[in-house]
Amino acid sequence: MRLHWAIAILIISLLCVGLLMGYLPNGGSLKSAVYNWHKTLGLLVLVLSLFRLYWRLTHKLPAQVGGVKAWEEKLAGAVHWFFYGFMIVMPFVGWGISSTSRYPSRLFNAIPLPRLPILSSVENRKEVHHFFEETHEILAYIAIALIVLHVVAAIKHQLGGKAVLARMIPAMKKDDS
Repeated sequence: MRLHWAIAILIISLLCVGLLMGYLPNGGSLKSAVYNWHKTLGLLVLVLSLFRLYWRLTHKLPAQVGGVKAWEEKLAGAVHWFFYGFMIVMPFVGWGISSTSRYPSRLFNAIPLPRLPILSSVENRKEVHHFFEETHEILAYIAIALIVLHVVAAIKHQLGGKAVLARMIPAMKKDDS
């Protein structure tokens, strides 16, 4: 549950900042700092997501919420696996942008971010860079759509009498004592 919320907050923050980064004035230290923090937090999402995936594959899932239709459970499972794919692929695509950029990248605005070795000697760097940028942007909009679907489904089920939110928000759990 803690990993879910930590990653969710990071991803929503990264998506919001990512949508605004293009509006920052060019050439300033603010733009460089924001981009570098975006990259740092994106790689943190990657690390946390890999740990979360490991946890998911090595631990038993909680029981399904009663009263949920079979097709809704299958759709929810598919959306969760899309989230795992997104949480792992998106940071690598961002790292691909950094690896093909002419600008240096720094984690925490201090530690040089190494370029992905597979991209270190790419000949058509501009085209590859553009491909990664376009892919990153498309993935961001897909992520926004999946997050909206995820939130709307959780609210729908909660309002329909299924305590799905109580499983993920401890303050909503009923005290049986």
